[in-house]
Amino acid sequence: MNKIKVIFCGTPNIAANILLSLLEMTSVSIELVISQPDRIVGRKKQLTQTPVKKVALENNLKIEQPLKIAEIYEIIQKSNPDFIVTCAYGQFIPSKILQIPKIDAINIHGSLLPKYRGGAPIQYAIKNGDKKTGISIMKMVKEMDAGDYYVQEEIDIDVNDDAGSLFEKMTLLGQKMIKKYLLQIYNNQLQLIKQNPKKVTYCKNISSEEERIIWNNKGEVIRNHIRSLSPSPIAHTFINNERYKIKSIELTKVKSKYKEGSVVGIKNEGIQVATADVDIIITNIQRPGKKMINASLYKHNNLNDIKVGDFFE
Repeated sequence: MNKIKVIFCGTPNIAANILLSLLEMTSVSIELVISQPDRIVGRKKQLTQTPVKKVALENNLKIEQPLKIAEIYEIIQKSNPDFIVTCAYGQFIPSKILQIPKIDAINIHGSLLPKYRGGAPIQYAIKNGDKKTGISIMKMVKEMDAGDYYVQEEIDIDVNDDAGSLFEKMTLLGQKMIKKYLLQIYNNQLQLIKQNPKKVTYCKNISSEEERIIWNNKGEVIRNHIRSLSPSPIAHTFINNERYKIKSIELTKVKSKYKEGSVVGIKNEGIQVATADVDIIITNIQRPGKKMINASLYKHNNLNDIKVGDFFE
């Protein structure tokens, strides 16, 4: 049979791994890869290629990085694809482009739609304390993540998962699913399933202000918030007008009588802080201008920038 002609749109690591899985499929020909433009990142302000671009170049694939995908409409049209496959591309794709492929334009979305339409489904699943999430392979339409879906598969969220570990699990699931189902969609073996409009929820991209820890929440809510932002961008808080990043905490069974955010102890395990219910222990913390450290160093190395009686806000 003729190879399935695919245009792939994606940007971060999860998308790069999906592209690698497509490259492993002997039935697929990658006609074009589209990714976001290179960005200046880090303290050294280096122009950095996207993970998807790196995979494309390593495999001698044609790559385009338009500021707006509509700029390369003719290039996409001339590629004459069977599918446009997207995963975490990061741009709105106009309807006229979605109509180009002979079979369909499909998106690999990191939630069990209609739950968590939007750009941060993995983070929101952890933040909200969900026990399960999953991946939907869906038909792309003009409205964000609103298309019917071909298939969904679930995955458990472990109590110790953070966004990084769940991303890894979801990446493996997405890789498995695209290899399992793309040919079935091509052969018209899967029927589209409509999303239930009464169950739609959204997960907009998380702003810097939303990364801030709210200490008058319950300990479990704070822990979920921190897990959802680890290993990047990492939740933050302020103490003595200085910004600190907190990567991980543990819950205690202790309920102190101090105001939420109060430092109530410097322990062998880390820094004990009051919340709306049980105290928590900060286990990994980053001081201003410093590297992330184990918070037990506050006890063992006599660090004194945070002391009992100080107040996180």
